[in-house]
Amino acid sequence: MKIRGFRIELGEIEAILGQHPQVQAVVAIVREDTPGDKRLVAYITSQPSATPTSNELRQYLKEKLPDYMVPSAFVLLETLPLTPSGKVDRRALPAPSDRTSSDTIVLPRNPVEVMLSQIWSTILKLNLVGVKDNFFDLGGHSLLAPYLMAQLKEHFGKDIPLTTLFENPTIEQLAIVLQKGVDTFSNSPLVAIQSMGEHPPLFCVPGAGGYPFYLYNLARCLPKDQPLYSFQANYDKQKLVSMTSVEEKATRYIQAMQTVQPQGPYFLAGHSFGGKIAYEMALQLLDRGEEVALLAILDTTAPAAIPRSYLELLDKLDVASWMISFDYSMKAVYGKELNLDAEQLRSLAPEAQVQYVLDSLKMADLLPPDAEPSYLSEVLEIYRAESMTVYVPELFYPVPISLFRSSDVFAVDESEISDPELLEYSKFFREKALGWDAFSSRPVDVHCVPGNHVTILRLPHVQVLAERLNACIQQVHLTIKNRELTLFG
Repeated sequence: MKIRGFRIELGEIEAILGQHPQVQAVVAIVREDTPGDKRLVAYITSQPSATPTSNELRQYLKEKLPDYMVPSAFVLLETLPLTPSGKVDRRALPAPSDRTSSDTIVLPRNPVEVMLSQIWSTILKLNLVGVKDNFFDLGGHSLLAPYLMAQLKEHFGKDIPLTTLFENPTIEQLAIVLQKGVDTFSNSPLVAIQSMGEHPPLFCVPGAGGYPFYLYNLARCLPKDQPLYSFQANYDKQKLVSMTSVEEKATRYIQAMQTVQPQGPYFLAGHSFGGKIAYEMALQLLDRGEEVALLAILDTTAPAAIPRSYLELLDKLDVASWMISFDYSMKAVYGKELNLDAEQLRSLAPEAQVQYVLDSLKMADLLPPDAEPSYLSEVLEIYRAESMTVYVPELFYPVPISLFRSSDVFAVDESEISDPELLEYSKFFREKALGWDAFSSRPVDVHCVPGNHVTILRLPHVQVLAERLNACIQQVHLTIKNRELTLFG
């Protein structure tokens, strides 16, 4: 077989892979799922005792074979498909569609990495690309590299020489190159988590802290033609105090959203604190005469006055306590162990505290290596301000609400609550609709999804959330289509 002018010995690849101690059986083939694009793919079954990752197999082969004989994809199967005569049925081997679940993936952590991951996924025909993955290890080659350079020019307005790609072959490295001399985090709060697709975008507001990249898995689990945008609360520090109200955030987010979609109908969603911002966005849009086709609230209690005693308790927390709380939230959202030493943190000076938390987040791959202390300081300030924000809507337009609430609900022991205001506030957690009935124009459409407040947006639970959210979106599309057919015959 020949690929890009090189003669490929499939039997030699199979023989060497078969010597790997964790490989039980293997077959290598050349696929051409897209006309003109031949790919070398290896299919393996593993030994019962251990399962190798794609990266391990790739490195193993690189030590024994030239690069052009290293498969661009490895597919792990429970058994190889066989013909009636007992031979491997090569026609029944599935097309590679994603990475193996055992691979360690570092998801995008800023808008530049998000955009690069989308470009790489399209070029390499992979559903999931990590920011530490090597372009050439994933099947990139000299014929695809110029196309990648053209995409970088189109999206970033920069002419990047091919040598730069060879010197910086990962998304993480290339993002740092692209950001040199440019403000890493632009003034616009809009972040394109998934920009491809012809359907109207879903605009999803993240929780406290305005750090939207944990929504990446939600975008991946929605259909490929469903765009998803989010928002990052990166304001000027001088404007931080005046921009922490829900109403002002909603206004700013609408302005950014309308650069992508000037008119409705709009599809909105919000998780945690972001659910309240999404609701306020819906009110402001309705007040302007726009249509809100869907408002999806992701495990958020309805707007209510937060008890004064609770706010006083938060106000007494020192900076170190807020950092610990933020670090814990990041750990919960991303499922990473940060190993933060609270006693050591409190012993440091303020600037050293920020650096300590920054290093912790970088070591966990939750921030890129070029993230500055000033960025973390801003995010921490926003997180603290949003955690203490009281939101009682000034406008009121009943709007249909779809609520996706977690099945693993944190139990509140009301017998231990002595404060009457806190006791009244806790009642929202007992209600099926989390208090949203008073704000909806019809009975709240409640969907109970697996996981807790955080894990509903992590794999594997996010797959169920995405499936049910997409069903709601499709139902709205059908309603709009039927309405148009009725109006225009």
